[in-house]
Amino acid sequence: MTDESAKRTESLFDVTPARHRTYLVSFVAFSPIGCGVVIWHHVSGGPAVAVPENATGSVGVSATAMSVMPGFAIAHAAAFGLALTTAEITGGTMAIADWLRAKYVKPPQEKNEAIRQERIAREEAEERGETFNEPEPYQDEE
Repeated sequence: MTDESAKRTESLFDVTPARHRTYLVSFVAFSPIGCGVVIWHHVSGGPAVAVPENATGSVGVSATAMSVMPGFAIAHAAAFGLALTTAEITGGTMAIADWLRAKYVKPPQEKNEAIRQERIAREEAEERGETFNEPEPYQDEE
């Protein structure tokens, strides 16, 4: 089996594997909400809702179903866009978090590790009987 990740190209509507779960959960949440709004708008008799009539001029189930189909299409398109936006926002948040970690968390950790290593080296040298003339880390020089 070959690795296709190197061959994979990204498009505007591509969801990375790391964000599949976020996208799917968002889409599954937004779709029923949008469909519910369409049905509520149709049932409540909003200003843009016309009385659905079939070819014979009577109101029937098929005419009602056909009158809400455009709304369902718009609701699913909106759910797609909102889910994609949600997945991208979480990815962007992770990128910002990585940048902040690299800028503000890593340098103090690396500095503390260097001080710890120096302290260990000093203690090992003192056990061997070597003397140091340099000051302790974080010691104020007078």
